[in-house]
Amino acid sequence: MSSIHVIAELKQQKKKIMQTINELREEKKKVEEKYLSIKGEENKIYDEIRRCRDAYEYDRLQMRLNVISNQRKTIEQRLREIEKKLRGQEEELERVKHRIEYLKPKG
Repeated sequence: MSSIHVIAELKQQKKKIMQTINELREEKKKVEEKYLSIKGEENKIYDEIRRCRDAYEYDRLQMRLNVISNQRKTIEQRLREIEKKLRGQEEELERVKHRIEYLKPKG
């Protein structure tokens, strides 16, 4: 009877992990969209800098580029954190699945 109770607890844990994985995937998708948007903005500023002839305009673009670059770096860091959490949750899910299979009665 105790193994059935443990299996039920593991199934609950599996359900929570899967929910967490789905939430992390959604968050990753949103962060990736924001990252692509900022990356596009950064590339656009680089193009403007290459075509720029005015020193004042060049300095203004450099300031915008610094702000956008800092935002991109922050978002990249957040993206790496999410991916690390996602990998950890997926590994935990595999461990729980293997444990459930091991504890299931044979026959």
